[in-house]
Amino acid sequence: MRLSDIPVSEQVIEEFKLSLRTKNVPHANLLIGGQGSSQLPLALAVSRSILCATPIEGVACGNCASCKKVDKLAHPDLHFSYPLNSSTEDGESKIGEWREMVMENPYSDLSDWIGKLSAENSVLNIHSKECNRIERTLSLKSFEGRGKVLIVWLPEFLGKEGNKLLKIIEEPPKGTFIFLVSANETPILPTIVSRCRVYRIPNANIKQLAKWLGNHRGIDEGEALNAAALSEGIVNQALSNLGENQADIDIEFLNWTRIAFRRNPMATIEFVEEFHKTGDKEKVRNLIRFGIFYFNQLIKNKYRGKIEGMDTEVTQSIEKLSKMLGIEDVEKITTLFEKFLYQVDRFANTKILLTQATIQLGEVLRNSLSENQIRA
Repeated sequence: MRLSDIPVSEQVIEEFKLSLRTKNVPHANLLIGGQGSSQLPLALAVSRSILCATPIEGVACGNCASCKKVDKLAHPDLHFSYPLNSSTEDGESKIGEWREMVMENPYSDLSDWIGKLSAENSVLNIHSKECNRIERTLSLKSFEGRGKVLIVWLPEFLGKEGNKLLKIIEEPPKGTFIFLVSANETPILPTIVSRCRVYRIPNANIKQLAKWLGNHRGIDEGEALNAAALSEGIVNQALSNLGENQADIDIEFLNWTRIAFRRNPMATIEFVEEFHKTGDKEKVRNLIRFGIFYFNQLIKNKYRGKIEGMDTEVTQSIEKLSKMLGIEDVEKITTLFEKFLYQVDRFANTKILLTQATIQLGEVLRNSLSENQIRA
């Protein structure tokens, strides 16, 4: 994982490069960002540079044996900790699952990890036994002599057990670097936060993320832009937005809103039937999620006049509709979509749900437009 390969702002990359170049990497670092964003890849890239045998201006060469071991998450001086679903286990017992998940997708989030552990009905934590393992691991000498690195993924799951790690975070053994990779700062003990250099990692810029998807996933420009925009800069979400269930969802959404507005029962039935021929529940979910994103962009347009990452037809539609709908109307529609999204996730019959959503969306649109025309 190279720093230059991560879809994050150039300012963040340069800050880490400066620390590496000047050999001034803090011993304890807290990286905070959204679920499935770039914190873990950044921690891995900086760790790779710290452990590299022949760094170039402080940054990993990418070719030495050490770099290759880090790339495989198998370097003896690179250690990981993460939430587990049993207090009787420690991180070593699940290192195979961890490596498999991160090698497949370093932007994975908590739901991916829960799926990997088959722990849907469990409560995850970083337990006391795991904290003891961390202390023992960091007390050992470096295997290759260039220092040791610990990456704690989702330290918000430490809870009060984090008190056990305060001393080692404040005064780790010489040559030891700790990276806490978080998606939610609030549950982390303030005494831990105060001992770390805090980096707040913003979501990726939409155009930057679309370009990254094109370069690294071979996605065409239109699909990459749609996936990036709908993700609102969350890399893992953008990756999950790709594929046949996401292709052309923006155009299908515009077609759906037109059918809903016209109040034509036959057209509604034909749309629902045709939609289900080419997709499944995930496609219905994407349609509704795109609707939430679409109306969020509409609100932005009303106040800022800028729409991020959408193609011409969708942009024109948003600009036109933003002149006709008030904020209260948009709130009604997004509340409606959130309700339907909840029902999709609770295994509702998607044909019935989509039919009902079409009827209710049409009613809200017609009533809102009529009321605004009267006021005008």
